[in-house]
Amino acid sequence: MDRFRLLIDGYGPPALNMARDEALLRMVISKVSIPCLRFYQWRPAGLSLGRFQSIDKGVDLEACRRYGVGVVRRLTGGEAVLHDDEITYSLIIPVTHPRFEGRGVVDTYRTISRALVRGLELTGVDSTMAGGAPTRPDPAGQGVCFYTPTVYEIVAGGRKIIGSAQTREKLVILQHGSIPIDWDIDKQFDVMGVPLENREVFKNLFRNRATTVSEQLGRRPDLEDLFSNFSKGFEEVFEMELEHSEYSKQERKMADLFVERKYGCDGWNMKL
Repeated sequence: MDRFRLLIDGYGPPALNMARDEALLRMVISKVSIPCLRFYQWRPAGLSLGRFQSIDKGVDLEACRRYGVGVVRRLTGGEAVLHDDEITYSLIIPVTHPRFEGRGVVDTYRTISRALVRGLELTGVDSTMAGGAPTRPDPAGQGVCFYTPTVYEIVAGGRKIIGSAQTREKLVILQHGSIPIDWDIDKQFDVMGVPLENREVFKNLFRNRATTVSEQLGRRPDLEDLFSNFSKGFEEVFEMELEHSEYSKQERKMADLFVERKYGCDGWNMKL
């Protein structure tokens, strides 16, 4: 059985959250660290932009300042996500892992999604992969990630509940994603700059297309239960043994440098 690290961070600022994901990726690529599963939260809340997303689409900087929301650009692609009342997972794993079937992008998404579905099942939420269903465009035209599930993201009651993004480098995958516990839709639409015209229509569309763990359960879940259930889901699907771990001094130093030189800088976050 493979041995993986388990890192449970608690709350962190947006720049540090993204810096730690990249530091772990670099350390696994260099074989200094073994593959890992990480859970973390955001304080202050953060609006993460996809690596290639235009700063003019999906973000209202003035609204972010009003709400105290930090803006950061992810290493992965996709569209804007408001990280507020949620837990975020990240998995850093070689693409050569034997559970990855054909090892193409869809194969890796499919396998990771099975682990997420199992985690939701253990929590009491009935869910499934979106599969090959056709995706629908963001009707607000603002690059809002949770409007529609892409192939092999997770839906519950026909609505998207977990959104993920992936990058891979030198045969190592970094996939991270949002598991929303609850959300403030007004705040979300404000910081994403969704036009006021017809905003109520867009909100209703959003409510019909996306959901949260709390909504599906009919109550707010216990955080420790979520960490435990999703950890078990990954252990079962990947036949791995997770060992609680701390960051090494080298990993902390690398993450701090990424904050200083990349994720804490307008040159990275505001480009495009």
